Amino acid sequence: MAEPICYMNERGSLSIDSEIRDLLDITDGDLVRLSKVEVVKVEDEEIDVEDLPDETCEVISNINDRGGVRIKQEERQALGIDDRRAKLKITGIEILRTANERPTEVRSSTMPIDIGVFYAKAAASWSHTKDFLLRKHPYLEYPLSTATATKIIGSGVVTVMGAALLLGQNGALEALAAGDQIEWAGLSIALAFGAIVMIRSLPDREETVRALVE
Repeated sequence: MAEPICYMNERGSLSIDSEIRDLLDITDGDLVRLSKVEVVKVEDEEIDVEDLPDETCEVISNINDRGGVRIKQEERQALGIDDRRAKLKITGIEILRTANERPTEVRSSTMPIDIGVFYAKAAASWSHTKDFLLRKHPYLEYPLSTATATKIIGSGVVTVMGAALLLGQNGALEALAAGDQIEWAGLSIALAFGAIVMIRSLPDREETVRALVE
């Protein structure tokens, strides 16, 4: 399938052709992902596409019965076309969730493999987004240099070894191995807290866009 060229208005709305919707069986209310969106032309004679940031973005949006989807303001700012009308090239259109997919069917799955797949997909999506934001942030060194990565990995190994030593001395490792619920609950809370701290310490979309604009 050829990569479609779509017209976007100044509010970020664009329409996917009916032929493409029919081919992919996309219907009103489906949640779709546009894997790669790039600017082809800006409807402003004073702006040259070559002067825009060399950026693409991933768009996730619900689609209406006319094929309309919306690109968020932060994404338009990253592309350098906020409040502008433009022509965009769309690569990789896929359905993430259909409109008639019942929420109970998604939530009712309690099999460990399903839960693992769900969290693996969530982690992969988060990792992909953070990787994009870190690469585009003007004040952060990313990807990390070998020296910096070695220091981080080394400090992590030392931290884990120290924690294991302390847990072994107070009998916590034996309790974890025996399936003690209190010990496992404490470990889960500690890991969750550490993950939250790490996530909040990394720049989000708004911070990256603000840094690029400034």
